Amino acid sequence: MPKYDINPMTPQPEFDMMYFMEIAGETRIEGDILEEFEEFWDKWANNNLRAYELTNTEGEGKFLLIYLDEEVDNAIEGIWQDSPTHGLLFHALAITMVMSSAQGFVPELQDGKCAPLPRPGEGILGVFKDLDLTWNSEGTINRKYAVLTPYPYTGGCEVCYMSETCPKSTVRHA
Repeated sequence: MPKYDINPMTPQPEFDMMYFMEIAGETRIEGDILEEFEEFWDKWANNNLRAYELTNTEGEGKFLLIYLDEEVDNAIEGIWQDSPTHGLLFHALAITMVMSSAQGFVPELQDGKCAPLPRPGEGILGVFKDLDLTWNSEGTINRKYAVLTPYPYTGGCEVCYMSETCPKSTVRHA
């Protein structure tokens, strides 16, 4: 089983209003919600955002793992319970933060490109265990806001674990 070094990275997510609105499916955002966003964005970026370079110590293979910790999952769930409309906006904010962070490390992900999800082997599954994360066979981990992708960029749909089920797939068989 390959072993992976887990190297912490420092993400620098930038809030791009147009990118956020695209993710949220909105054409305008109220000023008061933007003020709330600023507080949450700063807190999450400084306290809850995790980024790692995962490097195979026995050969080729590097991956980027970025996620927001469980505290953010719980905060958004609480917001959602109080107001589904606000919950949806904060959900989009968390996605924006994770994807903006990924784009900072992998510039090819800008301009709407997806971050392909690799099929994690035993080594990556071991990393998840070390980080107290759990892989689900559907292609998710036990964090709602997360990205695992090859690092550096090595292609899109053709290297993605989800290529057969993703609605955006360009290689799915009809």
